[in-house]
Amino acid sequence: MTETANSELLAPIAADPRVQHIVMDSGTLPQKEAIALWQESLGVFYDVRLRNKADRFSFRADAYHLGEILLTGYSCVAQSFDRTRARIGRDGLDHITLQVCLRGSHGRRDGGAADQANAGDLIIADLAQAQATATTDHDSLSLTIPRRLLAPLLKTPDEHNLRRIPGNAPLAALLRNHLTGLYAGAGAMTADEAEAIVRPTIELAAAALNASISEESAASVQLVLTRQISRHIDQHVLDPALSGESIAAAFGISTRKLYYLFEAHGGVAAYVTRGRLQLARAMLADPTQQGRSIADVAELHGFAYRTNFVRAFRREFGVTPREVRAHAAEGRRLFERPGDDTTMWHWVRQLK
Repeated sequence: MTETANSELLAPIAADPRVQHIVMDSGTLPQKEAIALWQESLGVFYDVRLRNKADRFSFRADAYHLGEILLTGYSCVAQSFDRTRARIGRDGLDHITLQVCLRGSHGRRDGGAADQANAGDLIIADLAQAQATATTDHDSLSLTIPRRLLAPLLKTPDEHNLRRIPGNAPLAALLRNHLTGLYAGAGAMTADEAEAIVRPTIELAAAALNASISEESAASVQLVLTRQISRHIDQHVLDPALSGESIAAAFGISTRKLYYLFEAHGGVAAYVTRGRLQLARAMLADPTQQGRSIADVAELHGFAYRTNFVRAFRREFGVTPREVRAHAAEGRRLFERPGDDTTMWHWVRQLK
C-alpha cells in the first residue's frame, strides 16, 4: 500500500521550513462517506475492497514528505488490494514501497503463512508489478522510494514484489527501528534535515532487501545503528547497570564494534558521562530542585563523589555547578520582571 502527495483529499498541516505533513482521517464521517473517501484516494493505484463490510469502517493515513521519499503511517480495518497490469500501464507509477507491519498482517491473497507479514515483519510492494494482497485490521509504516533511487543499490531489483522479510532478520530490525524513530521525529524536522536523512535511509533499505551490507552503504548503516544506540543510551543514561557490555548485548554486537562506533563521540563512557552531566545541569537550573544539595545532584546522576562531579562538570561546561545554579536564579529574576513576557529572554526560557 502506498500514498500520493498530490491527492486533493489531503490537506497540508505544516508550513515551511518544516517537512510537508498531510493527514487523511475518516474521523466522524458517516460510514458511506468514509468508505468512499478511502476508495477514491487509494483508487488512484489500487482496487480496494473491504473484507468485512459489517465492521465499522475507519482509517487514518499520516504522511511526511521527506524530499525524495515518503513515510506514511496507516491504520485501517481489514481489506484487499489489487493492482492490475492495466492499472500499471495507465498510471505509470514506478516506485517500491517497504511496509513495516506494526499490528495485524498483510500478504499475498493466494499465499500461505510464509507469505504473510505479521507484526514486526516487512513486506515489499513493487508498483511496477501486479499485486493481489489482503490485510487484517492493521497498523503499518510505509516507506515509498522511487525505483531510480533504490534499484541501483539492489542485487536483483525486479525480484522483491510481495516479498516478506522476517522482522527478526538483523537488517530488517535495524530498518524497522530507524523508520519508527524517523516517523516519530519527522514532525520536528526541517526540510534540510529531511534531505540529509534520505540517502542513509535508502541505503539502509537496500541493505535490508539485499540481506547484506555493500561497501557503499556500510557507512550509512553504521550511522543509523549509532543513532539507535545513542537513543538507547539517552533513555537509560541514569541506569546504574548501563555499561558497554549491556549496550552491546542489547544490539547484538561486540563491545569492540560498539567502541568503534562511538570513537567520534570520544568513546561510550564519555558519551554516557556527557548525558548525565547535561541532565544534572538541567536539575541545577530547575527552581523546583534548588533545595537539593550539589552532592545530592551528583549522586542522582551517577557520581559517587561530589569533587569528581564538580571537576567533570567544569570540564564539560566551563562553569561550576554552583555557578549554574546562581546564573539560573538571576535569569529567573530577569524573566519575572513585569513587562518581560514578550522579550527575547522570554522566548529563550521557553526553549526546552
